[in-house]
Amino acid sequence: MKQLWRVREFSTLMILVLEVAFFTWYLWPSDGGHPFLNVGNALLILKYSSIYGIAAIGAAIVIITGGIDLSSGAVIGLTSVVTGYFFVQADWSLTASAVMGLMVGLSAGLASSWLIVGMRLPPFIATLGVMGIWRGVGYIITEARFYDLSAKLPRNWTVAGVSIDWVPPLVMVTLAAVFQVLMKRFQWGRAIFAVGGNETAALFSGLRVGLVKTTAYVTAGLLAAISGVVLAVVQGQGKADLANGYELDIIASAVVGGTSLTGGRGSVAGAVLGALIFGVLRNALPQIPGATFYDRVIVGLAVIVIVVMDQVMVRRGEA
Repeated sequence: MKQLWRVREFSTLMILVLEVAFFTWYLWPSDGGHPFLNVGNALLILKYSSIYGIAAIGAAIVIITGGIDLSSGAVIGLTSVVTGYFFVQADWSLTASAVMGLMVGLSAGLASSWLIVGMRLPPFIATLGVMGIWRGVGYIITEARFYDLSAKLPRNWTVAGVSIDWVPPLVMVTLAAVFQVLMKRFQWGRAIFAVGGNETAALFSGLRVGLVKTTAYVTAGLLAAISGVVLAVVQGQGKADLANGYELDIIASAVVGGTSLTGGRGSVAGAVLGALIFGVLRNALPQIPGATFYDRVIVGLAVIVIVVMDQVMVRRGEA
């Protein structure tokens, strides 16, 4: 049991289980069906947590390298706009429109990595600039309007026989499994950890540090773009102000899931569990009278507590 608790994913999973148990008890109805513990609500939590969870995988990878990516929310919003434009305005197929949306993430990742690796800007400044540009481009394209995808999407439609409501969670779980294996079993993942752990040592050991960082930011951009496509389909619209403020929640999900802001340590699976923790909070708190807006406070407090604990652990390890 002690060995299990040392595994960060296990402790994060236990937090999620205890959170679900608490809200199940607190919201237990005096009569009728349970407003929180039911299949429909569980699917709702999974569906909308997936938006954060998919992007949190990329955020975790970037943070493990010792960087940060503030552009994920803007990438999600612009991706929804580009997907909506080609699907609604240009009358392309949804698949082709989604591919064009993914180009937004690829462009954002390349732009961020060029500024960070090529121009040697701090990741915070570089991705903050990309965030502003991408958000602005979204408003320029839409002119403060939005593209209504729902008018062209069939009702109760399926993808490969799977209900559209189940597609976002399945995409998140599949990507989490793939990147968990890539990070733990493949040279690329080990290089990500090495760069974040000690960049100088990684450089002298022969790793192409610039290339490793570039792949990390491009991966994060593409994963944020996938979130944008999923959000556009789920919400049925492409809108520039979609995903406003998602950056904090995405980074918070990665941090709560065990990714150290100092770099070199982290978990893809943990980032997804972190997204689910906040997803449960966002779903349950509005069901408690007077607690609707407390989720923002809790997210901020959770990030501070986790980072402080992480710093304490790092200092103890160095002592």
